Amino acid sequence: MKIGAVVILYHPDSGLKDRLLTYLPFVEKLLIFDNSENKDYRNLVSGLPSQEKIHYHSDHENKGISARLNQAAQIAINEQFDWLLTMDQDSSFANDNFQNFLTCLKNYTEKENVAVFGVQYLDPTTQSSTCLALESSHLITSGSLVNLNSFRSIGNFDEALFIDQVDSEYCYRAIRKGYRIIQFNNIYLEHSLGKQSSYRSLKNLKKTKRSLHSPLRLYYMTRNYFYMRSKYQKDFPAEISELKKDLLNRIKNNFLYSPERFSVIKNVLSGIIDYKRNKMGKKN
Repeated sequence: MKIGAVVILYHPDSGLKDRLLTYLPFVEKLLIFDNSENKDYRNLVSGLPSQEKIHYHSDHENKGISARLNQAAQIAINEQFDWLLTMDQDSSFANDNFQNFLTCLKNYTEKENVAVFGVQYLDPTTQSSTCLALESSHLITSGSLVNLNSFRSIGNFDEALFIDQVDSEYCYRAIRKGYRIIQFNNIYLEHSLGKQSSYRSLKNLKKTKRSLHSPLRLYYMTRNYFYMRSKYQKDFPAEISELKKDLLNRIKNNFLYSPERFSVIKNVLSGIIDYKRNKMGKKN
């Protein structure tokens, strides 16, 4: 199996190098696409070993997640790779987890019928060298191995989404075409769930940790929810229902605790309006 990897950057921190080293030795090529505007982070990867494996690309423009994944997939296909590992800049594998991931992939029968293999990031206690493959309806982008042979028939990642739900949309479309989505529950990925802070509940006055997002991110979350609902409500009703619940919770938290309440409302409404006007892709 010929395995490549892609990581998409957006103003990364200095810990990037250590995270890359948890999988760089085990792939034949690492594609780095930098979405940071007006700044080049090449210096963060210049000291890495195996420089001949690394392809760094920066055009000082944020082209989103889907477009960069499509660029990486096309390069990997042209160079006859079989699998593409997709990673976030804040994710990494601890201990022998990535080696175990590759072993589980190698030993899985009928892998040609699987569009994406992924891992879990919620429970580190499940880490094991014993492969535990579970059928799933969707996986997160980070820590996933995309089958490049099936990619040809499934099609590109949906660039209408720009960011948010890019991974789920690809998985749903793959399932529609008869492919499987498999998660190895014994493989744990160290993955950031975003910046969390403690806020006092208005209901019981207790402090709890909540994730707040920028108003622009809420725009994409809102717009893309309606897009996903229109495409997949019939085939994936439980998943779309959960997506709605998650979105409403995020909007509520940001409205109650963000200092940018007016901008939150404005961007949520803008997301709804742009969806109805079929204005997708990157927000102007």
